[in-house]
Amino acid sequence: MKTITLLILSVFLTISSVNAQLIPVGSGWKYLDDGSNQGTAWQTLNFDDSHWAEDNAQLGYGDSDETTVISYGNDANNKYITYYFRKKITVQDPSAQNGLKLEILRDDGAVIYINGNEVVRSNMPSGVVTSTTLAAHTVSGSAEDEFFVYNISSSCLVQGQNIVAVEIHQRSKTSSDVSFDLKLNFTQLSLFRKAPYVLYLGTNTEILILWQLNETGNCQFE
Repeated sequence: MKTITLLILSVFLTISSVNAQLIPVGSGWKYLDDGSNQGTAWQTLNFDDSHWAEDNAQLGYGDSDETTVISYGNDANNKYITYYFRKKITVQDPSAQNGLKLEILRDDGAVIYINGNEVVRSNMPSGVVTSTTLAAHTVSGSAEDEFFVYNISSSCLVQGQNIVAVEIHQRSKTSSDVSFDLKLNFTQLSLFRKAPYVLYLGTNTEILILWQLNETGNCQFE
C-alpha cells in the first residue's frame, strides 16, 4: 500500500488595504496669493517657484482656524478669485502601489494636478479653467471643514521627484473666506492570512484545496 504525505504550506491572500502617507494634513506648501494669472506652467515640476511664499496648511482666511493666513488683496469687495499651491514629493516605486487616495479640504472649488496632468476637479465647472473661473457652488456650514475623498490611479506618478499642484477658486469676489489643505496616501495591498478549507479530492499526485472568504477584493497567492 502506498502512503502519501501531504504538506500544506501557509498561504497568504492579498485582499486588505493599508495607506502609506505621501502628504500629511498640515503639510508645508509653496503658495502664491497675489491675484495673478499663472497660466499652466506652474503645474509642472521644473517651474521656478523660488519667489513664492511657503508655509503650512491649513492655508486661507476668514474662518479663524487657519494655520497660515493668506491675502485676498486690498479690496474686500473685489477679492482674488484664484490661489496657487505647489508641493514636491519623492516616490521610490509608483508601479508597486495599488492606487492613490486624495483628500482635499477646499473652499470653494479646486483643480488638482500631478506632474502637470489634471487628476481631480472638485466643485468646479467643466471646460477650460482660468484665473477668473469661479467655483461651481458656494461652500458653507460643515462642508467648510470636510475633506472630500477621491481615489485615483498611481500611474500619474513617476519614480523620483513629483509635483502636486492645486488651484483654489472662490465662488465670488466678495467671499468671506477661503480654505485649503490636502492629504495624499498610497492605497497598498497588504497580506491577510486566511486558513484554508480543505476539500480532500485528488490523486496520488494532486490534491484540491479550496478557500472560502468573507472578504471581497483582488486576491494574490504567495
